[in-house]
Amino acid sequence: LLRQFIKVYHIVRQDLLYLQTVSSNLDAPVHGCTLIEDGEIVEPDVGRWPYNSVLDAIRDGWSVIQFPNLALMTDEARTYALGCEFILERPRTETGGRS
Repeated sequence: LLRQFIKVYHIVRQDLLYLQTVSSNLDAPVHGCTLIEDGEIVEPDVGRWPYNSVLDAIRDGWSVIQFPNLALMTDEARTYALGCEFILERPRTETGGRS
């Protein structure tokens, strides 16, 4: 009796989304965006962000992995970073196999 075995594998890929907003509120408007998808950096054209707010991205399946560092916002005259940058991730599982 000849049996065929099918090997199934799962590859988990991580996409990252960096959203810069005008405040630390989840529904604040986005004013900057960088997407890392399939290991490639994608910077959408200004104003053509994939999401209007962090909350929109969450509703589409993204998870926040880093909230803005509010300590950077304590004195607007001395802010040395974006301040309101959210980092989100979206893991994707790809399944394949062969006989």
